[in-house]
Amino acid sequence: MQLSQMWREHLQAGCPAEMRAVNIAGMSVGALDAEITACVSACVTHSLKMDSRIERRLHDIAHALEDVQEQGTPEVAAYCDRLNKLVSAVLVNAGPADISATNGAAVTEAARQPVRPRMRRR
Repeated sequence: MQLSQMWREHLQAGCPAEMRAVNIAGMSVGALDAEITACVSACVTHSLKMDSRIERRLHDIAHALEDVQEQGTPEVAAYCDRLNKLVSAVLVNAGPADISATNGAAVTEAARQPVRPRMRRR
């Protein structure tokens, strides 16, 4: 599924009322949703300049979303799952491999690997 379609579906689904008072990854759900939306928008318009700070933040968000998803109701789990899929898609589509390949060749779709959010970097 394309990132823009995933984003539209997430916006249409909305946020469960029980999530409004929850903090995830150090911020309110509304602010977190806005942060992810900004990244998705920049990725869709090819204006996102992925750097290590953004990449690290997106990985932290993915881990936090997984933690909340595992503890929540089905509605909360679905919301967190949608957000996490958006985060993963941004990491895949705007990752450093897209900026420049090591040999200068273009990166093909087949070469892109999905992000495995539970794989923490150390």
